[in-house]
Amino acid sequence: MTVDEEDLEEESGDVEEDGLDEGPKIAKTVLVSSFIRMWPRAIFDSPAFDGSKDSIAKSITELDHSGVYILYRDDVPFYVGKAKKLRSRLWQHANGVVSLKSYFWNYFSAFLVEESHMGEVEAILISAMPSVISNSSTPTLRRVPTGKPIRQLMRKLRLKG
Repeated sequence: MTVDEEDLEEESGDVEEDGLDEGPKIAKTVLVSSFIRMWPRAIFDSPAFDGSKDSIAKSITELDHSGVYILYRDDVPFYVGKAKKLRSRLWQHANGVVSLKSYFWNYFSAFLVEESHMGEVEAILISAMPSVISNSSTPTLRRVPTGKPIRQLMRKLRLKG
């Protein structure tokens, strides 16, 4: 009985000439299951088009989930927050229940995230957006210090205008 050369390669674990060994498989964790981008605040007080008295937001099942959200004033990020139920927290913001800051936004984005990862995702978003000015959370991520060459370059770029 003769053995095919391909069978020998598979059994011996040799790497094929045209590909690389991928190594061990790493379990993939889904951090964000889906997202909503730049939806209007008005969905919380506009009636649904099906004739019911409920708001449009009431019919969006994704808003029943936990997640992290960004409030925008026009297209500028204004606030980053997290919620166990996005709909109720965003409704509070939309109706001025949370604070006076609630009146200054007109769009939102949201990321559906498991509760165990909400703090991490919120910290990433806050760290990435220097224009977010009204969140009391402090990112728990380690910030890499800006070295002297980068500070000098930034100063030079600012002076150029």
